[in-house]
Amino acid sequence: MFKHTALWILSLLSFSAFSGNVNNISQQELLEANAKDLVIVDVRTPEEFQQGHVPNAINVPLSEIIDNPAILASSKEKSIVLYCRSGYRAGKAAKALQKDGYQNLSHLEGDMQAWLKQGLAVEK
Repeated sequence: MFKHTALWILSLLSFSAFSGNVNNISQQELLEANAKDLVIVDVRTPEEFQQGHVPNAINVPLSEIIDNPAILASSKEKSIVLYCRSGYRAGKAAKALQKDGYQNLSHLEGDMQAWLKQGLAVEK
């Protein structure tokens, strides 16, 4: 019972973190997308990133995005896909980037947890 309640609360937090104009992109859509058109941003810590990440992702931790949203300025005109472990940090990153004028933001549905659950390839 506690486990289900905790998962429900986490999903609410993730949903509320993405209450702006951020589209969702499924794992399959991301795999089929042209990598040249996207910047995939893993907002987890460098340690988490090194343990395994979505192929072609770059690591820009949430703390760096909050301190300096312009850190992704060279990618501002591209579509940026954000993800973390469960969605909460990606939502915070999306809000910070939107505040700084980023408009082409997407969120990877299910984040890294769903990616791993699907058995999809990771880079280390």
